[in-house]
Amino acid sequence: MAASESITTTLQYPIWIEDGKIHCDEAGLLSHLTQNLHYSVYDAIKIMGEITKHINGNLQYFWDKAARNMSTESIRVILQSVQHSQLNCMLSYPDSSSYYTALNCCACNLRSDMIKMILDNVNEDECYSYLGTTEGEWGVAPIHWSCSKGDTESVRAMLYHLNQDKRYSLLQKTQDVFRNTPLHDASFGGHTGVMKVVHESVTQTQWINLLELNGFRELTVLQIAAYQDRQSCIETIRDSVSDEVWIKLLSTPLPEYQLNWNAKDQYQRALSKVDELRAAAKVQHAIITQDNTGLE
Repeated sequence: MAASESITTTLQYPIWIEDGKIHCDEAGLLSHLTQNLHYSVYDAIKIMGEITKHINGNLQYFWDKAARNMSTESIRVILQSVQHSQLNCMLSYPDSSSYYTALNCCACNLRSDMIKMILDNVNEDECYSYLGTTEGEWGVAPIHWSCSKGDTESVRAMLYHLNQDKRYSLLQKTQDVFRNTPLHDASFGGHTGVMKVVHESVTQTQWINLLELNGFRELTVLQIAAYQDRQSCIETIRDSVSDEVWIKLLSTPLPEYQLNWNAKDQYQRALSKVDELRAAAKVQHAIITQDNTGLE
């Protein structure tokens, strides 16, 4: 970057990115905080101190440190003090140890406040891109982390920054290296709150399609709940669909683990659970059908 360009950039944007590092014009930032963002001098100095402490010039470690240590207010200031094209660079730059970018670091550390802040400062297409980008050894996206950790506030923020079609696309197409979708992760962890948020964010047809998708070892969301003995997740799924759809979900053959006797034992327990649910569903459906026939 030429000297004249640096001067122009720092006058307009007191924080900027160059050669993989974050730079800060402290005098420009103080002026920006007081004049443009209307902080008192006392609050501005306090915020500026936290920002300069954590920037340290190195973008490679910034978001990991920020997700662990920085206040929401300081993150807000950073996002409002960087040119938008450089903001995209900042949000897309991977951490040198985990290889996670900003939203993955925030989701991993349960920072729903930071996630909301970031998403408020980018457009919808950028939201979709950031939220669906899989990273790291296991190929996880931010939506995976939040669902697997049961972070309902982060999941709600992620989904409601997207329109209906993008929400469904994110939930359907974002898969980790095991082919698990975010809903599979929620079921595996027993996070019914997350499952309800997902259900509320899509149409009923889309919800059923998500329930029917195969994930790890060809297991559906319901089958993972059975394997993990997540009774609350099983009940949540049951309450969310009609009798006919419930029976259809239970009729999907349960794939058998081909690993060792422990996995086989787990398979047998899951199989018994599904058989029990299927039998109960059929009895209930028969009673309801008979009652309806009688009323006619």
